[in-house]
Parts: sequence; C-alpha cells; structure tokens
Amino acid sequence: MRKRVAVTGIGCISCFGLGHSSFADALLCGSSGVVPISAFDTSECRSHAAASIRGFDPTAFIPPLKLRKIDAVGRLVLVCARLLLEDGNSRTDSGPRDDTGIALGTFTAGLDSIVEYLAGLTDHGPTGVPALLFSNTVSNAPASLCAIELGLRGPNLTFNQREASSLAAVVFSVGAIRDGRAAAMITGGADRLEETFFKVHDRFRALSPRRRSGRFAATDETARPFDRRRNGFVLGEGGFLIRVEDREAATASGSDIYGEILGVGATASQAAVNGWPDDPTGVVRAMRAALSDANLSTGEISAIFASANGSPEMDRIEAAAIDEVFSGRPVPVTSLKGAIGESGAAGAASLVAGLLALPRGVLVPTVGYDQSDGDCPVSVSGRPRSITGNTFLVNSVASGGTNYCLAVRAKDQVQ
Repeated sequence: MRKRVAVTGIGCISCFGLGHSSFADALLCGSSGVVPISAFDTSECRSHAAASIRGFDPTAFIPPLKLRKIDAVGRLVLVCARLLLEDGNSRTDSGPRDDTGIALGTFTAGLDSIVEYLAGLTDHGPTGVPALLFSNTVSNAPASLCAIELGLRGPNLTFNQREASSLAAVVFSVGAIRDGRAAAMITGGADRLEETFFKVHDRFRALSPRRRSGRFAATDETARPFDRRRNGFVLGEGGFLIRVEDREAATASGSDIYGEILGVGATASQAAVNGWPDDPTGVVRAMRAALSDANLSTGEISAIFASANGSPEMDRIEAAAIDEVFSGRPVPVTSLKGAIGESGAAGAASLVAGLLALPRGVLVPTVGYDQSDGDCPVSVSGRPRSITGNTFLVNSVASGGTNYCLAVRAKDQVQ
C-alpha cells in the first residue's frame, strides 16, 4: 500500500517579501508584484517590467565569507530552506538525516555564473576567470549546497523543465515518499531574474507588450491571464519550497499539516522547441491522470490554479483543456502569474497559494483579468471569491510541451 503524502512545512521568498504569510496576504488583496526593472538597463528592450523580489537580504541569513561562494539562486534556495525550518513543522535541523532529500525545480540556476564565466573567459582568457565561479555554473549547485548545509543525505536532484520545473520536482518527491525511497523531501522551485535570460525572452517577443496592434493590443505592460487583451507574459522570480513526508509519520510526530498531495499527472504535448503546445490534448491527459491517481471525480474539485500566463496561445489551450475535462462545468479558475510573473518556480507558488488560501474559504483573484474572452471559456475573476471545499488542481505547462498537474487537498477551512 503506497504512503500518503502530507505537506508539513513552507518556506518562501516572493515579490511580496519574505515568508508565506506576506505572500498569501498580498495575493488575497489582489496585489501585483510587477514593477519596472532596476537591476539592469532595459532601455533597448521592448519590455521593461518583472515581478522582482523585494525585501531580501541574504546577509541576514548567510555569513559573508560563505555568501561570496554562492550564486543568486543558491542564496535564494538556502534562505527559503531556512525559512521552512523556522516554520515550526520540520525536523531537518536535528542533525544529518539519511532519509531526507531535496528535489529542486529551476529555470535559471547557474545562469548568472555561466554568463559571468564566459564573459571573463572571452575578455581575459582562462587566467581571468575566478575559480569560485565554476562550481556554480552547474544547475544542481543550489540543491547540493542546501543538502550540505542542512545535512540532507537522501535523494538530491534538480529539474529543469522550463516553466514547469518546480512541479516536476514536486511530482518526483511525491513518488519518493509514496515508494518509501525517502521519509521526507524538501521540494519546490527557485529562480532569479538574470539579464541575459530576460533579454533573450524580450528578443523573441514572448514578453508583454508582445503586440501593440490587432486583437490583443494593449497600452501598458503587464500579464493578463485569460483576458481578451493579453499580449504576453512578464517574468518573475522567487523561491517556494515545501516539505513533504509520509502523512502517518507526520501525524504521529504532531506536525502541523497544511494539506495532502493526492494525485499527480505528467504528460508531453507536441510543440515547437520554444513554443506552447499545439492543442489541449496533453494538458487534458495530465489533468485526468492526476484525478485518476487521486481517485477523484471532477465534481470534487473546488478550484483550479492554472498555468495561464497571459500568452494568447497558451491561455487558450489551457482553457480548452479545462473546459473539456470538466465538461463545461464552471469550476472556479485562477492564475497567479498576473501577480508574480512567470518562472520555473510558479507552479510551486500556486501549490503554496492553494494550501494557504482555501482554508480561509477564499480563492485568490487573477490579477490582470478584466475582460472575458470567448476563446477562454473558464470561470475567472479579477477579484477574490468565496469558495466552498478545499480540494484543488494545480496545472503547470512548459514551453516545449511538458505538462504537469497536481490534485491537492488543503486542510479544512477555518471556521
């Protein structure tokens, strides 16, 4: 009999600050973290905004001598993990644990070090590149660093599935707990905004404002998931980690339980190398696989946290998939990406948001949504909505055709 998987800790750093309380409160208020970029020059770009992290000072958590050896994503992951431990639900700070591992999803880990390393190599030759940079060019460096610092001797993996990276890591971790390969896993995703990464997306015109004329015309730069005026996404950054473990062990130890991951689904879709899926079939299969794995019917789902990010094609495909799976039933749908942007960590952010918001009886609004689109037949709102029930789906769709879905039950609603 496979083990049940509970979520017993959350650590996050977002564009709304440190900690999951500030994250949930800002989302429920309909706040947006999208601001003009100040970290680098965007004057030659078509897009100039992102959902950037605020209030993050790694020196408050990491000694200066150690800090200089860690890249941007590594700092984010390590501090998120420490916040998770301070959440009061985890026991990984009691010494090294052979039965606890880490699975991290990331789109950008190592990228800033690679860019700096290659620039130094090109400009100054092999002797002009700091040796400290090399280890951080490996995308698994943040997860490995976290394992060393926290004594996590179980499975150690990093997933780069583009925008779906964090859910790929969570799906692996669920399997590790179910099969008894680990007693607990720290998992989720982390990404930082890097100049080259941003400018490549800008060059390919993936970002808002992608179009300034025609049906999807827009006068300002922001993501509008499912909205008729959507014209591309904005990039975001943040770290969202959770601790998952065997529910029976968590209950026996007295850990607070945020919820339970009931089912997972993973599929692939036909897509161009950098394009969104061509049709909704793969997303439909992922959602149905998660429901089947959880032994749930569509009628038991109270809400969907969608992957929609304001891209005209992708939002339309996902809306069609939801409509097909739920046979036209207007299940409440929301997307966080108008508020926190698109990143490899966004799927984990949606999971965290569902675990924190549904027990309050509220579904977070879809920031940026105002005008309905007949090509997106889903029940979306730009305002918070009262909701009954605590079972939800989380979708994550990646450019290139990777699809993940989680079926999750949050703890009972607070009376």
